[in-house]
Amino acid sequence: ASGSNVSVNYAVTGTATGGGTDYTLADGTLTILAGDLTGNISIAGIVDDLIDELDETVIVTLSTPVNATLGTNTVHTYTILDNDAAPTVAFNATASSGLESVSSAALAVSLSAASGSNVSVNYAVTGTATGGGTDYTLADGTLTILAGDLTGNISIAGIVDDLIDELDETVVVTLSSPTNATLGTNTVHTYTILDNDDAPTVAFNGTTSSGLESVSSAALAVSLSAASGSNVSVNYAVTGTATGGGTDYTLADGTLTILAGDLTGNISIAGIVDDLIDELDETVVVTLSSPTNATLGTNTVHTYTI
Repeated sequence: ASGSNVSVNYAVTGTATGGGTDYTLADGTLTILAGDLTGNISIAGIVDDLIDELDETVIVTLSTPVNATLGTNTVHTYTILDNDAAPTVAFNATASSGLESVSSAALAVSLSAASGSNVSVNYAVTGTATGGGTDYTLADGTLTILAGDLTGNISIAGIVDDLIDELDETVVVTLSSPTNATLGTNTVHTYTILDNDDAPTVAFNGTTSSGLESVSSAALAVSLSAASGSNVSVNYAVTGTATGGGTDYTLADGTLTILAGDLTGNISIAGIVDDLIDELDETVVVTLSSPTNATLGTNTVHTYTI
């Protein structure tokens, strides 16, 4: 004990933030009254926040005593232990969509609570759409949500507004392996690129053609107005004055299929018979109907004259 008041200055540092953010304590002076042996420096207003963060320190250093000298323990480190669980990270929703004329889409990812550390989460991209600039641009990667923020976006860029009639296509993004967070409920988001192209028309290139009966076969060209992302099929029926079944030619009613991405196909009149009979010119009339993944164009009937 001292017969005089003893005072000692103290300075406050550390990783925690004072001024009421994490605690309240400023640099100051402690006075121990004459006759007393002890006094307290009080860290007040420690904040019980909801932020998952590293443990933080309040470091108090003594200096410049009056009526005393400094002893051994001139520095005290008080550690504020965090009591918050790591936040969850997940998509805001599991599905969204947009026309292919919309060039980009932002998929929102959120934390259940702000974090005192950067949160990162990996994502993988799959789906029926083709990346790499064919239908869109987005590769596997990592999203980082900065400390203190609640949301981030994974952006699907360069969505291609093509001219191909096709099925709606999906971009499926799956979250995994977060850092400073755990996975929440919505770990998979399916973005659907909605096709905005009309089905193509299907029709003969021309309405008539002809050939000598010495020409053994003839190909009747059928075309689409634009390529399709799906196979296009169209039925055809065969009539006319010529006799099929091998008498004058060989061609029965059937279905023509034009494969996805192609523009043309042929209906072939085969086995045209070069007989020795003087006769009138004869016709093979082919009529298109009931297309699938297309509509009928103008030239639905073709007359081939033998």
